[in-house]
Formats: sequence, structure tokens, C-alpha cells
Amino acid sequence: MRYQIRLYQEGDYDAVRDIYVSGVQEHFPRACRYVLKQPCTVAVLGLSFCLLLIVSSSLLLSLSLMVILLALGYLLLRHIWSQIIEQNLMQDLLDIGSSYMKHPACCFWVAVSNGSVVGTVGAIPSKFSPITLELKRLNVCLEYRGLGIAKALCLTVREFAHRSGFADIVLRTSVIQTEAQNLYQKLGYILVDTIPVPHPLAKVTNYTTSKYQYHIPRGPELQPQEKQQRDHIRLCATQELLSHCHGGLHLGSSDW
Repeated sequence: MRYQIRLYQEGDYDAVRDIYVSGVQEHFPRACRYVLKQPCTVAVLGLSFCLLLIVSSSLLLSLSLMVILLALGYLLLRHIWSQIIEQNLMQDLLDIGSSYMKHPACCFWVAVSNGSVVGTVGAIPSKFSPITLELKRLNVCLEYRGLGIAKALCLTVREFAHRSGFADIVLRTSVIQTEAQNLYQKLGYILVDTIPVPHPLAKVTNYTTSKYQYHIPRGPELQPQEKQQRDHIRLCATQELLSHCHGGLHLGSSDW
């Protein structure tokens, strides 16, 4: 299956937001399992069951009440998850053009296959360092994974950072996104920090985000096996920056 990476256009707005929402919602079941496995959750559920059993003296009633308690917990977590999605949609994804396409140090790309947007990634200078670029909003539609799209999008950001003179690239991903973490590690990113999510429930359940950093090599320091991909990305990115045309990078399958 062929695909193309090009600069974001205003007509991509709805598709980009839909891909983001689908990607975050996809992780919700995994987040539920993660929370249930935490020692504090296990302890609370075990204590609650024991108390219910003592008070009611009925195993069936205690089990029924535990099911209700788990259902309420599920609804609470679903509500929090929906709030996170809404908050992010009201931030940089509210006006993608203004957030990423109005300044030469920022950019946003989409991966297109058969005329449809199937992947996204953005890049914006870090608010903590003027020589560090932040990779954001890397998402690929579920049915298009395994084609190398995520890897190609990451390499596109790397080339942009290299041409723009940044020294490092940083990104954040949640503790449950193990596939993404594996991809970043394969691309040379190093885990530099683990950051608690600033929400009471997240703190209790030890739900964290992982910060990865990549030091941008210069010239011959780039890995030889990436040189051909890098040169293709450079050529297409330069053409896009000059003309904002529909052309872009065509790549086939790879490891991701």
C-alpha cells in the first residue's frame, strides 16, 4: 500500500481531529486495565469487598455491590478520559493552521493514502528551550499501521529539525503506549524523565507520561541506513515549503 506525506492543508482539519480522537479512545480499555492492576486499586477493591461482606453477610449481595462499584469507577474514568480529549481539542488542535503553519519553526504533516488522511504529526519549539523541537500529535489510523507510516512521520520531523537548526527533539507519551515507546527507542530516542499526570486519580494510580529525547546528529553522523529516506524527505519537504503543493513523500512498507 502506497502513501504520501505532505504538509497540512485546511481541508485536512476534520480528518486530523478525528484521527486524534480515535487514537486516544483506542487507549481507553488499556488505561482501564492499567488502573485495575495498580496495588492501590487492588487494595481498595479488596477492602471494599471485605467490608461489604461483613456488613451484609451475603456473598451474592457483596458481589453485586462490587459490580456496581466497578461500573461507577468505569464511568468516572470514561468521564475523565472524555475531558482530556475535549481539552486537547481546544488547544493546538482547535486552530491547526495558526498553531503549526504560521511560523517557520513550526510545522504539521499528514500521511495520505488513497486520498484520505491516515496519519498526522506536528512539530513546535519547546517552551522550555529555544533549541529543542517538540514532536506532537503522532497518530496513525489503526488499519494503516504496520506500513512504516509512523516511522516516516518521525523521520520527517527529524529532517525538519535538522534543517531548522534545532539541537534536540523531545516528545511525551503515556505509560500505557508501549508500542509507541518501542518505536521511539528504535529511532534513537532516550527516556530522560517520567512525569506524573497532574490529576488526583492519575497520582493515586501512578499514571505517568514518559519524556523521550533525541539528539540531532549532524551531516555524516546520520545512520547510513536512514540516508536514502532522509534525502527523499528533504527533497519533498523543500518542495512543499516553497510551493505548498499537493506533492509529497512516497514510501513503501517498513518495520512499523
